[in-house]
Amino acid sequence: MTTDVLGPMADGLGLLADPWALGWLFAGLAVGLIMGVLPGLGGTATMALLLPFCYSLEPSSALALTLGAFSAVSMGGSIPAILMNAPGTGEQAVTALDGYPMTQQGMGARALAAAAGAGVLGTLFGVLALTALIPFVRPILLAFGSAEIFALSLLGVLAIGVLTSDSVTRGILSGVIGLMLSTIGNDPVTGTLRFTGGSLYLYDGLSIGALTLGLFAIAEMIRVYTLGKPISANLDAGFKAKPFDGMFTGLRDNFTHIRTTLSGGLIGTFSGLIPGLGGTVAMFLSYGSAKRRSKHPEQFGHGAVEGIIAAESANNAKEGGGLVPTLAFGIPGGSSMAIFIGVLYIVGLPPGPGLMADNLPVVYYMAWALALSGILGSAIGLGIAPQVARLARLSPGLLAPGLIAFSLAGAVIDTRVTFAIYVAIISGFVGFWLNTLGYSIAGITLGYLLGPVVERQMFISINAYGTDFLTRPLTLAIFSLILYLLAAPYLSRRLKRRFAKDVQEETGS
Repeated sequence: MTTDVLGPMADGLGLLADPWALGWLFAGLAVGLIMGVLPGLGGTATMALLLPFCYSLEPSSALALTLGAFSAVSMGGSIPAILMNAPGTGEQAVTALDGYPMTQQGMGARALAAAAGAGVLGTLFGVLALTALIPFVRPILLAFGSAEIFALSLLGVLAIGVLTSDSVTRGILSGVIGLMLSTIGNDPVTGTLRFTGGSLYLYDGLSIGALTLGLFAIAEMIRVYTLGKPISANLDAGFKAKPFDGMFTGLRDNFTHIRTTLSGGLIGTFSGLIPGLGGTVAMFLSYGSAKRRSKHPEQFGHGAVEGIIAAESANNAKEGGGLVPTLAFGIPGGSSMAIFIGVLYIVGLPPGPGLMADNLPVVYYMAWALALSGILGSAIGLGIAPQVARLARLSPGLLAPGLIAFSLAGAVIDTRVTFAIYVAIISGFVGFWLNTLGYSIAGITLGYLLGPVVERQMFISINAYGTDFLTRPLTLAIFSLILYLLAAPYLSRRLKRRFAKDVQEETGS
């Protein structure tokens, strides 16, 4: 490493060592953890909330505040997702798939520690990518056009649907349901209103916050209430009896499954590099990849610690990856990064080649701040988790109404209109019903999130290339993955039946 790089890195670390910068970093961590724990409030809402404060702060303080909050939101959202199946952010729906079953089995401490450890390692992976990929990122971004983003988004929707449902058919239908729901409101291409029924509240479509809270938190609370049992059979979700043993085991799991951790970091970084994909796609793709490679894929969705590690390492790595196109070209990797671009303009550091050429120490300062906030956010979040874990042993008669009311409040805060309450309640009952039938709630959610992306990129691709966009090399490769994904379960079942038949014949003979 040359002196030209070491010098700016040292200067960036010196900026972070300033007491004021560290103070604002801790303030951002506190805000991020709180916003992450509260249902319906995620990274975008957090960045938007902090934006007005940046006008009166020094550039280093404003960057420390916003990056600290942005990094801590992920760990904050993991806590209610794992302990109560109430994702604080939309992305944590993936973490809840295995985190919540582990809590029900009395392993909440281990699940949270695994999420915290994966979050730290994923953040460091993303930061390393941020510092290393800046000179090489432009060819990568230029290789992904509208056709490739369309195919990759479709892959994400189908992958999570198939991998988290009882059958391939139900998985595909789950993704299709999500895509259909995304057509409510404004057409993302023409602006034409569709399926609104004349309601002003549906002009912008269904609120993703209300929909997610209904499908996950409210649906789960309905299920818990009907069962009449606390969430955790263990008194304290693994925190009361030898909590440090559970936490140590969860941290060690990241190294036991180091391949999953590193793979999640790589997928998260790559997803962050591609504008418009972000954390949700990263977590779903990483989760699906881990399940396909696992020796026990049947455990996923029922308490597999690998699922948590895959999701959280990818979600945190995407933060560093998302900063690469944001800082280098002013292209946001997601909605949170779009707001962060506003922060950069407010503090007089517009993104682009000029930032990389004239303010390289500030770029490294942001990398250091992101790495430190990832470590501290996970540690602090793990420290407050035992207090939150006590909610898991409350009786359903107390917990369910309280969490439902809290979720409805989160839905209203997210949209500023009371119509979101109806969306959350209806989606809660529908989610409960579909879950009992074996459909993928995660597939519906991702289908809804990526529906506008799929529609917009398909329209652009057809106008730019005609039907030839389907034959572009990278697009063909992604479609090949889709076909493999759909065919693999059938081929696997046939191979298992044939293997069992061969064993029977050999045993009989």
